[in-house]
Amino acid sequence: MNCSKENKSIHCSVEQCRHHCNSSNYCTLDTVSIGTHEPNPTMCECVDCNSFEKK
Repeated sequence: MNCSKENKSIHCSVEQCRHHCNSSNYCTLDTVSIGTHEPNPTMCECVDCNSFEKK
């Protein structure tokens, strides 16, 4: 991944994501979409990055 596009406003440690900057823990997208898989989320584990794409 070309990390000249790293977005210093979006920290990310998910190295398996296509948008992860391999040389640092940042996302390369301009914006991300956050969602949930729960009807009433109450914990961090209930929240998902909907912008995730597997490498």
